[in-house]
Amino acid sequence: MSLSFLVIAFVTILVISGVFSMFGKGGGSLYTPVLVMLGMAVGPAISTALFLNLVTALTATIVFQRHKLVDYRFCLVFLPGTIVGSFLGAVLSSMAPKNILLGIFSVFLYAVGLLLILSAKEKAGQPVKKLSAGMIVLITLFSFGVGVLSSLIGVGGGLIIFPFLVLYIKYRAQMAAGANSFIVTVSSFVGTIGHFALGHVDIRFLAATTVACILGATVGSHVTVKASPGFVKLAFAFIMWFFATQIALKLLGVL
Repeated sequence: MSLSFLVIAFVTILVISGVFSMFGKGGGSLYTPVLVMLGMAVGPAISTALFLNLVTALTATIVFQRHKLVDYRFCLVFLPGTIVGSFLGAVLSSMAPKNILLGIFSVFLYAVGLLLILSAKEKAGQPVKKLSAGMIVLITLFSFGVGVLSSLIGVGGGLIIFPFLVLYIKYRAQMAAGANSFIVTVSSFVGTIGHFALGHVDIRFLAATTVACILGATVGSHVTVKASPGFVKLAFAFIMWFFATQIALKLLGVL
């Protein structure tokens, strides 16, 4: 593996981790295709991408936690439904009409992105101090659906969790990013272990890109901490539109 290859990979991963950590996302949706484009085999690319996704989300969680932007008690309510839903989605994935689901999901991302832009000037809510039984049931059902959908079509649940927290729960955008980062960290940990047990990774490449992830995620999450909630909403809306467009182009056969 040449030095020029490592430099290109380092800079690319640095940028991706910086952008995605702003919203508590790990960047896994881009790491795999980028690594494959750089010449890595699909198997090692997936294993490496999962680990980098974990590192990015974990680094962002640490930064958000230092600024008291992670409510662990609230975040943990999301995990059971997400985990169970992910297993069910994996089982059903071979039978699901993926193109139809992807098309619907693309429209959903465009619509929710627009709602985030329209809500950019709304006053942010406060952290949830007490979870009612009804709210716990709602979050469990929602997270279960997120887990199923993400496994069915291979799209990270963070794209749905963030707008749910901001638009429905009325969470402050920075708190939503902190919650997202913690949920992504936990959910990606199991997948990382499984792939590392089965896959092969290049230790030198992994070390270089891990450093890039840590640096990028540190900068990106600090930007979110200092930014206004309106800016975070607008930025996340454009991320949603980016993925919506990517999905639409794939369905049309352009990509």
